[in-house]
Amino acid sequence: MADERPVESTPDHARAEGGREVTSDYEPSMDESAFGSLSSSIKDHVWEYGRRYHTFRYGRYPMPNDEEEYKRESLRHIMLKEVLGGQLYLAPIGDNPQKMIDLGTGFGDWAIEVGEKFPSAKVIGVDLSPIQPVWIPANVEFLVDDIEDEWVHASDFDFAHLRFIGNSVRDNGKLARAIFQNLKPGGWIEFQDISPKPASDDDTLPPDHPLHEFYRLSVEVFKTQYGFNLSYVQTLPEDLESWGFINVQSRIFNLPFGEWPRDPEQRAIGGCFREVFLSFANAMATRPFVEFGMDRGIYTT
Repeated sequence: MADERPVESTPDHARAEGGREVTSDYEPSMDESAFGSLSSSIKDHVWEYGRRYHTFRYGRYPMPNDEEEYKRESLRHIMLKEVLGGQLYLAPIGDNPQKMIDLGTGFGDWAIEVGEKFPSAKVIGVDLSPIQPVWIPANVEFLVDDIEDEWVHASDFDFAHLRFIGNSVRDNGKLARAIFQNLKPGGWIEFQDISPKPASDDDTLPPDHPLHEFYRLSVEVFKTQYGFNLSYVQTLPEDLESWGFINVQSRIFNLPFGEWPRDPEQRAIGGCFREVFLSFANAMATRPFVEFGMDRGIYTT
């Protein structure tokens, strides 16, 4: 089960660096990434505000990579599968894809499950943090790197999958063009994300509701502090066409917030979404909002 996968082992060594506690779960080594050669420092972690963060490209991605974040990402993965009717993706990639890449793989749940679904395919997951499980299918590989760096692949991917990249990618166009150049002819790209725009069908969410303010602040903080565009999905179909993709399709799903729906499946999704959101709010209040100059306690749940 997903929640049984180990997140971190006992650190082998720790050191003080710039007033921060830096830990590593790995012996010193040199890794060969599909994007280049990387030193063992990429596998270090730093503890700040009571949460753990990656040190590779320190500050590049402001969300934590600790056990609490693992639980949030795992629950979010389960939620999205429910939204998609138990599916991992919607793209018509057929029954025999040979090579797939999961960009911003996080803890690797999607890459592992799609690797199990297609045991003859090569599945590569890329992330800034070395937080993926050790025991994985033989056809799955995880690389620690920045997905916005230059690619050195062989233009042979059948499928590129990206999930929740609004808070991690500064130049969506550059990344999409790199993916385009590394897909096989007829290959597919799929984005899965949540639009940061709360709404209600019955006008029970007034304009001054705290949810609106939270999302407004999140969009502003990610844009001004880190250069990320949380609202990128609102223009994504048109953007994909401008970047050279064809047969662009868009599916929009409404996500209930909380367990108010009468339908059991929607109630389960709403419960998951509420827990995912509350954990996200805590993570935002821990580092991004503080670095923006806000009081940490405003949105801590």
